[in-house]
Formats: sequence, C-alpha cells, structure tokens
Amino acid sequence: MPPIKPILSITIPTYNEELDLKNCLSSISRQNCSKDLFEIIIVDNFSEDNTLKVVEEFSEKINISILKNKIKDAEVSKMIGFKKSKGELFMYMDADMKLADSEFIKKMLLPFKEDKRIVGNFVKFVVSKKQPLLTRVLSYDEFQRDPIFKFFTIGIKDILVKNKGHYWLCKCSQKNIPPQGLMIYRKELIEKYARNKIQLIDNEIPAVLVEEGNYYFAYVSDTGIEHLILRSLKELWNKRVRNLQRTYFPNEGTRKYKWVDWEKDWPKVFLWLLYTNSFFLPILTSIIKMFKYEDSCFLSEPILNLISTYSIIYGVLKNKL
Repeated sequence: MPPIKPILSITIPTYNEELDLKNCLSSISRQNCSKDLFEIIIVDNFSEDNTLKVVEEFSEKINISILKNKIKDAEVSKMIGFKKSKGELFMYMDADMKLADSEFIKKMLLPFKEDKRIVGNFVKFVVSKKQPLLTRVLSYDEFQRDPIFKFFTIGIKDILVKNKGHYWLCKCSQKNIPPQGLMIYRKELIEKYARNKIQLIDNEIPAVLVEEGNYYFAYVSDTGIEHLILRSLKELWNKRVRNLQRTYFPNEGTRKYKWVDWEKDWPKVFLWLLYTNSFFLPILTSIIKMFKYEDSCFLSEPILNLISTYSIIYGVLKNKL
C-alpha cells in the first residue's frame, strides 16, 4: 500500500538550533491528530552542534526528513523545503517557535475544509510569561510587530469579515494586506510565483495570493505559536539590519508587499521619529500598556522603539550610500 500523502508540509530551517529545536519538535509530536496528516522538512545549514541528533530523536515519532543547504540564509532554506514538500498546504516554522497547544493543526486545517474560497490561514503569535521580556512586548501583538511596524501597517481587525465560530473569515485587497508571513496556505497557488525564486520571502505570500485574485483568508484566534523572537536588544539590531540586507533591498524592485513607501510615507516617518524621540510619549504609552496587560515587560518598549527605529535607518543608509 503506497504511503499516505500528507495534507500539511512544515519546513524548518536550522543552523545550530539544538536548544530550541527540541521544544519545537516536541510541540509538533504532541499534536492530537494523525501523524499522517503532516510532514516535517528540516533544511539544515550544516549545523556544528547536535541539531541533527535532536532531529533523529523525533524521527520515529513524526514524519520527518532532512535536507542540506550550504547557503546560510533562512529564506533560501524555506524555498528548498517548499519545492520538496508533498502536502497540499504549506507553512514554515523557525526552530525557536513551538505550537501553543496540541490542537493547533486540527484547528488550523478546519477552515480549508469548510470553505474552498479560503487560500491561507494567518497564524497568531501568543504570549507566555516564561518568554524573555522583549519577546513578550512583541507577542502581545497578533503578528508580533514591534511598534514601528504596527504604526505603518494594518492588523487582523482590519480584515475580519465574519465570525464562523471556530475561526474568522478574512478578506484582503491589494490595498489592505497585513504584514504577516507566518501562515498556512494552499501550495499550488504560489508554485508559479516560486518557480524561479531562490528565496521564499514569507510576508510576500499574502500579496502574491491577492494579486492572483484570491482574497479570502482565515484567522483562528484560540490557538497560535510561541516564538522566542528576541533575547536582547543587540539581537534586535542585528535582525533588523540583516533582514534589510538579505531580503528587503535585494528584492526591492520585484517585491509584491512593502510595509512602507520611503518616498510617499515621509510624513508618517516624520511623525514616528517625533514620537519615538519624544521619550515622554513612549514612556506614557508603555505605562498604559503595562496596566492594560498586567505585564511590566512594556517598560522596555521605549528603548525597543529606539533600537528598532535606528537599526532600520542604519540599514537603509548603509544600502543607499
């Protein structure tokens, strides 16, 4: 009897991820669904630690395979995993992500079964009080946006159409696309787009789907992913600069989604610079959020704003000069 074709393919790029990957794969192995429903594709950048030994530990529990990539670029690894995947649906996970509960896959696949118009399901980030404070600051936003991205982009509330009980039906347009790349989507709909691409730039996907006339998405609010996105301000600076260098500017001319138009949005850029450098307003905002969410992590938000803002300015100037 031939093997059952998986419904969902999950690609995980790795490089020296032994500490985080175990939590990631544990959360997947605990899913309350048939293990035949999904496959895991590890795309490893020739790790020098015990990353692959961690993968081997889970090889008997879940359907998992390993591919190698010499180019240390997560977006390249995502594309390798995408092109080798067998599922009807596709998503990626970073090694420092984990599924928030054992029902994640069942809940996230349901909208695709109930409504054939739905082409993608946005994944929500969730907060854990065990996370570092900088990660918590970002995770209170469903798309894990830091304040500067939140200022320039739309959120999930802007595209909600109808509460379907177990999920929300969402509708996007070319002028109304959220900055969310972490999602599950119908693989066949972007195969043509991905054919000649080396990198799979995740937040491009909603824009690609909408451009092809696919406007309906889903959002499951009672599950999500925990993402250990930040441990330090230095890491924040490095990530912002690296993302601009590796993915934003090399693809600037062909990008479908741009979170800011550097020529037209200069009034908003000016307003943001006024706000973040005023000190008083960011501090006041952080105090309000601290009481609203009952979490002192927001006291770090003013300095996070400054680092995020000036890392982007540095990255832009470094590319333009």
